[in-house]
Amino acid sequence: MKTLTFLLLLITCNASFANDNKVCQKCHPLIYKEYYSSIHRKSSLVNDKIYKAVFEKEHKNKEKNNCKACHSPSAKTPQEEKEAPISCIYCHTIQKIQEGDKVNKNILSGEKKDFYSAQLDKRNEAKVKYETTSSFFGLIKQSRNSPYHQIEYNNENYYNGNVCMGCHSHVNNDEGFDIIMLDAYIDKKDKHTCISCHMPQIMGSKTTLKDSKTHAYHGIAGVHQMSESLGKYVDVKIKKENNGFDIILINQANHALFGQAYREGVLNVKITREHRTIQLKPYIFTRTFGKNNTTSMPFEASKVLKDTLIYAQKSISYNFKLQKGDKLTVTLGFRLISPTAAQELHLQHDVALSKTRVLKTQSFQF
Repeated sequence: MKTLTFLLLLITCNASFANDNKVCQKCHPLIYKEYYSSIHRKSSLVNDKIYKAVFEKEHKNKEKNNCKACHSPSAKTPQEEKEAPISCIYCHTIQKIQEGDKVNKNILSGEKKDFYSAQLDKRNEAKVKYETTSSFFGLIKQSRNSPYHQIEYNNENYYNGNVCMGCHSHVNNDEGFDIIMLDAYIDKKDKHTCISCHMPQIMGSKTTLKDSKTHAYHGIAGVHQMSESLGKYVDVKIKKENNGFDIILINQANHALFGQAYREGVLNVKITREHRTIQLKPYIFTRTFGKNNTTSMPFEASKVLKDTLIYAQKSISYNFKLQKGDKLTVTLGFRLISPTAAQELHLQHDVALSKTRVLKTQSFQF
């Protein structure tokens, strides 16, 4: 089977750069399947409804699309815009990040068959090439690495998460105001990184050429996939008071939660008392943008009018007295787009975009 895969790969090795993801699929079918369902594959104007609505509202000149630098840097044709706006080769050839006042920039190596990747036991290895070994008089042959490309494991950006900061750091509008506002930072002391959280190791071989127990998840765990897997990075504590209680949320991520433009978090709290269920008013985590002290779309904003996001820690107070025997259930969720923003962008009828998705549910018994 591996011999057949190798032959198929050789046949497609000369495929054009435009079809590079299909070449990658030959040896990485599981990773390709995950990528194909990811937001990286769905990031273009063709695939992302929210991005399309924002773009059409913001840009009078549709030909001037600076957003493509992150949303569809690999796309040169309509087909690529749909199938591979951010290609495998693009992400795996980011050599370094050039920091800028308005936006950061990905600096590519320019080498189409020399890819960067991360593997702890090979962290100091560079230019790892394909090689074969044989034993038992040539009857048993084994191969190592890829016959299609070299791999460089010594780029530190692929270990500390900085490789993500070309697109996921900040974007300043014409007012000099950051509309991304993830407030992400990279620190050597960080226990968690963009990659360890959003591309966790899961079961399944990363290549058909050599079996491995796990691989980095390329569906991108987050708001679109595996949301509840990120719930473990939020700790929930309850502090009981005489006339109520506080819910304390501790954020272990290196960025604010729900900080992206148009998004909002939702905290639902219910108390089960004997045979009754009491639903308390939801708490909304949001950031409201404004200009001249009135609300505005992010691309017009010059300030933040309201900020209730979760940074390192947040405490929410409830004026509801708990009794012995009560069961308190806390559900932390989010919406891709707030109802207000959906109305503004004429997306209010797309239920999937504004439905509440669960990040974490936890119960406490009193």
